[in-house]
Amino acid sequence: MKIKFGTIGIAITLLMAATVLAQESGFIISMKNGSQIRGRVLTRDEATGSLRLTMTETGGGAPKSYAIISMEDAETIRPSNSETDSIRIKLRGGSELRCKEFSINGDVINVKIGSASRVDVSWDQIESISFTP
Repeated sequence: MKIKFGTIGIAITLLMAATVLAQESGFIISMKNGSQIRGRVLTRDEATGSLRLTMTETGGGAPKSYAIISMEDAETIRPSNSETDSIRIKLRGGSELRCKEFSINGDVINVKIGSASRVDVSWDQIESISFTP
């Protein structure tokens, strides 16, 4: 009987540890109401202008679950482990930007590069936004 409870306890602990580790990489979107949403890939729906944050993926990388977020409700977007992760923004034409943080202002994102430099990029010029460990 003690072995069963011990085994169940170990299984629960391992499951919780795996959940915490899985949440450490990706994006964190801080909302204006104080809540935070974590995910791995960020895209924008051209028709509605809302953000689509993929939270889980299938083995092939296809979205399994995602959140739809109004851009007006998002306050900040940053990598979940800001000390080691960075955000990679691939632009149409092959260019790429890497940053730790960016903000959204309508159809333009303001990419913070370094401590004092910023670049404005129109959403229609962005191919993808992802994080890099």
